[in-house]
Amino acid sequence: MEAIQLKSRYDHQGKAKKYERTYAFYDDHGQLYTMCDVYGACISAPTVYSSANRESMNFTMAAKGKLMNATYFLEDPGGARFATITRKGIGFRWKILGQNDQEIARIIDPASRKEAFFRDLMSAQPDSYAVMSNADMIAIVKKEDLHKAIRIKPKNVLGKLMDKVIPQRGLTMRFEPQHTVAVDHRALVAGMTLLEVHDIKGVNRQ
Repeated sequence: MEAIQLKSRYDHQGKAKKYERTYAFYDDHGQLYTMCDVYGACISAPTVYSSANRESMNFTMAAKGKLMNATYFLEDPGGARFATITRKGIGFRWKILGQNDQEIARIIDPASRKEAFFRDLMSAQPDSYAVMSNADMIAIVKKEDLHKAIRIKPKNVLGKLMDKVIPQRGLTMRFEPQHTVAVDHRALVAGMTLLEVHDIKGVNRQ
C-alpha cells in the first residue's frame, strides 16, 4: 500500500443518535480498505471499522477522556488491543503506541512554531501533517484529488459544473518510498479519522 485516502459522506437515515458521518478509506488503487460510522466525534461511542458490506468487523476504536486529553484504544475483532493513540493538552502530539505501550509513531504538524502561531490566529487548519517515527518521516498527510474510482458523481447540472471547476479532494496519507518502520495501517487509519473529524482543538508541533 502506497497511500490511504479518506472520503466522507453524511447519511443519517437509520443511524443512531449522535451520528456524525460515515468515513471510507481506500488504498492507492481506489479499492475500499475499511469504513466506519462516527458518533459524537469518536468520544461518546466506540467507532467500528468494518468491511464494505459491513458483514465483518476489522477493528474498533474506543476513547477514554474528553476535551484536551484523551486516549483511544484500538482492538481487533477478538477484543485484543493492538495499538493506542494518545494526545494531551494544547500543542498536542498524536502518539501511536504499540502493544507494549512503546511509541512507534506520531502525527504532527510540520509547520514551524511561527507559521503555526499565525495560522492559529486565523483559526485555520494545518495544510498537511507528517507521520514520524523517531526522527524519520514515514508518511505525509494532506488533501489530494480523490481517486476517480471513489468520487461521488454529482446528479444535477450545477453539481457537474462545480465538479469540473472545483475537484473533489480527500485527506490522503502517502508513504515515503524509503520508509521501513512497521506501523499497523489500522492505527494510521484511526489517526486519519481523528484528524478529519477535528475532534481535537490545538496544534501538532514536533
